[in-house]
Amino acid sequence: MARSSAWSLSQIWRNNEEMAKKDDDHNSRRPPVQWTAAVRAPRPSWLLRLATYVLVVCAIVFLVYHAAGFGYRHDQYNDISLDSDPLQARLRPPPEAAGQRQVQDGPIQHMDLLTSIRNLITTGGGISRTRNVLFAAASLQSAATVLPMACSMARELHSNVHFAFMGKSDITMDDLVQINGIDPSCPLLLHDARPDYASTSTDERMTLAVERAMIIIHRLIPPQVVLIDSTTTEEPFFHHGTRKYVKKLQTTLIELPEKAGTRLSWITKLDSSALAAWNQVRFDIIVHSPRTGTGNLKRLLQSLLRADLGGHQIPHLVVELPSVIEQPLEKFMAGFKWPPRDSDAEQAPSMLSLRHRILRSRLTEEESSVRLLESFWPTDPSLSHVLYLSPHVEISPYFFHYVKYCLLYRRHSRRAASEMLSSKVMAMSFAVPTTSPDGKQPFRPPRSQQEETAFLWQAPTSDAVLFMGDKWVELHGYTSRVLEAQQSMAHLPAILANKQVGRQVPAWVEFAMQLSRLRGYTTLYPSQETAKVIAVAHNDLPDGPEEFGPSTSAQTRGQQTEDGQLADSMVDMLNALPDEGLQLQLDDMPLLSWDGRLLSGESTLGKDAMELATEFRRQVGQCTEDELEEQIATDKHARDLFCR
Repeated sequence: MARSSAWSLSQIWRNNEEMAKKDDDHNSRRPPVQWTAAVRAPRPSWLLRLATYVLVVCAIVFLVYHAAGFGYRHDQYNDISLDSDPLQARLRPPPEAAGQRQVQDGPIQHMDLLTSIRNLITTGGGISRTRNVLFAAASLQSAATVLPMACSMARELHSNVHFAFMGKSDITMDDLVQINGIDPSCPLLLHDARPDYASTSTDERMTLAVERAMIIIHRLIPPQVVLIDSTTTEEPFFHHGTRKYVKKLQTTLIELPEKAGTRLSWITKLDSSALAAWNQVRFDIIVHSPRTGTGNLKRLLQSLLRADLGGHQIPHLVVELPSVIEQPLEKFMAGFKWPPRDSDAEQAPSMLSLRHRILRSRLTEEESSVRLLESFWPTDPSLSHVLYLSPHVEISPYFFHYVKYCLLYRRHSRRAASEMLSSKVMAMSFAVPTTSPDGKQPFRPPRSQQEETAFLWQAPTSDAVLFMGDKWVELHGYTSRVLEAQQSMAHLPAILANKQVGRQVPAWVEFAMQLSRLRGYTTLYPSQETAKVIAVAHNDLPDGPEEFGPSTSAQTRGQQTEDGQLADSMVDMLNALPDEGLQLQLDDMPLLSWDGRLLSGESTLGKDAMELATEFRRQVGQCTEDELEEQIATDKHARDLFCR
C-alpha cells in the first residue's frame, strides 16, 4: 500500500513537470509579439498541490511512527544509551509546581534512572550481569516493607542489591531511605525510576512507565530476580507494569506476602543465583498412614494446616489411607482442605490426593517399598523433589520456610555449586535419630568444638526427609532392578541378605541405604537444636510399619527419635533458629559412614563406595571379571550396576 501511494505521488509530480515542460516548450515556439523579461509568479494550483503532498506525507509519517510505538512503547529501549543529558531531568517540575500542572499522558522520560545507572557504570559498582537483585516499589507503604529487607540482603554481600522507586510521590530518595531507617552505611544501590510528571500522570502512563523502567534496568544491569510487595498496599499500576515486564523478558519474580519482613526474613541470606530458582523448585508431600490408629495422622495433618505457606507454591499432598478407615478419621478427612482456606493461596485449586488401599493380607517388604516409590515421580529431577513425612511427626509453623531455605541454598546458590560434596547429598532430613540404623545402639550426633552442629551421614531416615528428585529417580531404578534380579536367584547374596536397617522404619529405607553406600551418597542432618524447632517426632501412639506386623511398639519406635513439643506462635524463623539460620559449608561438616564412623573426607567415602559397588556388580549385577574391569559411566537409573 505504501509503495502504491509513493508511486501515485511520483507519477503526479512527474506528470506535472512534464505538463509544465510542454507548456514552456509550446510557449517558446510561439513568443508574443512584444516580449519582455519578467519574473513569473508560481501558479496557485501548483502551490496547492505541493501543500497537499506535504500534509499527506506528514500524516503518513505520524501514523507509522505512533503505530510502531516509537516514543511510547518499550521498543526504543532495546538499545539504551547512557549519553543522554542529565540536565533533561529538569523535565520533572519541582514539587511546589504540582498544583499548577495538569494530568499528564504524554511521552515518558526516565532521566534520573539513566543518571543513577550511568553513575554506577562510571564508578564500576553494581554492574555484574549475574549477581543483581532488584527490589522495587511504587507506594510508600510497600517501600517501607521492602527497603529494610533489601538493606539486610545488601549487608550480606552475596549479591549486588538494588532498590528502585517507581511511584507517584514527590518524596526525594534521600528522605525515603532516611524515613525507613536506611543509613549511609547500607551498601544498597538506589535508583529513582519515576518518570517525569509522575505525580500527575494517569495510571495508564504509570503502568507503561513502570514497564519501561524495568526494561531499562534489565538492559543495563539485568537482575536475576525482582522482588515486589504483592499485597493491596502496592499500586495496581505497578503490579500491572511489573508483570508485563516479567512475562515479556522471563525474569524471576518473587511476590512478597503480608508481613514479609518476618515471615520471609530468611531470603535475605540467599544470593541471586539461589533466588533465581524461586519459582522453579517445588516438592510434593507423601504421607502413609498406619494400618490402625488415626491420632498421629490427624496431628500431622493439623500441623500442616497451621504451617505458613506465604510466598510458596502449594505442594501437592498425597495421603495414603489405610484399608479400613475408622469413623473419626473419615469425619476428619471430610473437612480437610489443602491448601487451607485461610492461607495466602485461598483461591488455589485443591492440591490433595487421597488413596485408599484395598483390604488384603499384610504387605511384604518389597511390595511396601514399591508402593512408596510409585507414589511420586519428578517432572524435572533437578527441580522437583519429594518430602516424606511419617504420621508420628509434627511440623512447626515455619517448616516450609526452612525446607525451601535449605533447598535453595544447598542446590542453587553459588556457594553450593563450588562444594565438592553437593552432588553427593541424596536427601535432607529435618529430624535427628537417636539410635543407629538397626535400632540397637544409641546414636550421638557429632559435635564441632563442643557445640552441636549439622552433619552428613550415609544412613537415611524416614521421619521428615526431603529426597532430591534426581536421587529419587535413581532409587526408583535401582529398586526395580534389584527386585528383578532377585527373581532369578535361588539364594540372596550376602550383600542383600544382610539387612542394615531395623524394623522400626519402613522397608524402603533399606533400599535407600544400599544405594547410598554404593554411590557414596549422604543425608544432610540439622543440629539437634535446629531440629527441635523445625519438626518433632512423637512416641505416644504406635504406628509401626505395616510390612513388619504389629510387633513394633511405641517404645521400640520411640528409641528412634525423642518426643517434643512445638511452639504454636508464628515468629521470625531466623530468630527461632540457632545462629540465625546460619548454613555451614558441606566441606566443614562432620562426615559419618553408614555405621556411624567418622570419616576423614570425601575421598574415603568414595573409596568405600567403589569397593562395595564392585562386589555388588559381581554378586547381584551378574557382571563378569572382564566387565568389572571396564570403566562405565554412572547411569541416572542405576543401570551401570547391572550387567544382565
